[in-house]
Amino acid sequence: MRKLTCLLLLLCGFLQVSAQVSAQKEAQSESSSESLMVDGMRAYMKEDFGEAILVFEKLAKVQTQEPAVFYYLAKSYLADKQLTSARANAEKANSLSPYSFDYGVLYGDLLLANKDYKKALDCFEKLLAYDDHRFDNEPDMIRVKQFVYLSKGDEAKDLADKNKFYLQAADIGPVQEELWVRIIQLDWELNRKEQVVAHALEALDNYSRMAPWVYPILGDAYQALGNNAASDEAFEKALAINPKDDHVLNNYSYFLSIRKEKLVLADSLSARLVVDHPKNGTYLDTRAWVLFELKRYAEARVAMETALKDRENVSATLWEHYGDVLFRLRQVDKAVEAWKEALRLDPKRESVDKKIQMRQIPEN
Repeated sequence: MRKLTCLLLLLCGFLQVSAQVSAQKEAQSESSSESLMVDGMRAYMKEDFGEAILVFEKLAKVQTQEPAVFYYLAKSYLADKQLTSARANAEKANSLSPYSFDYGVLYGDLLLANKDYKKALDCFEKLLAYDDHRFDNEPDMIRVKQFVYLSKGDEAKDLADKNKFYLQAADIGPVQEELWVRIIQLDWELNRKEQVVAHALEALDNYSRMAPWVYPILGDAYQALGNNAASDEAFEKALAINPKDDHVLNNYSYFLSIRKEKLVLADSLSARLVVDHPKNGTYLDTRAWVLFELKRYAEARVAMETALKDRENVSATLWEHYGDVLFRLRQVDKAVEAWKEALRLDPKRESVDKKIQMRQIPEN
């Protein structure tokens, strides 16, 4: 019995000593880890990223579940332009602490740098799911939200849904030029001309350098809305910036011709247009129609016949215009044949069907 008691006492003593040694080792390990963290941060702050990497790598082998270690290791690799290692460690930090905004942003940005857009979108969407709104006004949070909405807009099949996501992106922070372009183009495709004007003017207020792109689309939108004076003013401003803008030269001169206004100006604009684009069927059609309204039918015929040689741009409109020109030149049979070709290309073109039946251009 006394032997057993002695053995128990010895065992208890051994366990106490063992526990003390273990506690001492743990304390030393924690102290060592803290020291390494301080050394790593000191090297990082001094921009000695090579040394920071060495220290954090050593620490990561000990503190395998501490996200901050992998976060700063990732930042050190990033600063040292070692993107693959940076991405791997940022992923580790993010997986250990998925609720951390800083860790998620770093990992998402590194995925973007690697053009891994789907993973970046997934990472950022998770960030937003965890969001407690503390960072709503932070530039990084605004950027993350805009990226998510833009990505959803790009993926959306329905144009209205695309527009909704793009506008959500615009509502939460500064709107970049690329986003304005997407929004305005969708406004146009959705036939929201008032919105085209409103957003184009807002874009111009924020980015004056967008003027070469904004003024032409304003000219088109105002024309569609029946505001001819504003349309002309926008086109004039566009030409003041770029006198050779073929879109503006074409649309401005054509709009003037169908309105039968400022035909001398339309003549000048369309003539400049075809000098630089002598084989473009669409532009030659515009030139021909200006000449048609000026009653210079022989010149209009030459322009139309050249336009019809541009097979890529041949359309029912071109053939109808060609028939109109031929009719004014009193070549009625040829005019009817041209109108028939127009109707073949567009069977629903009622204006052409009426001309064929009447063998003339109906007087308004």
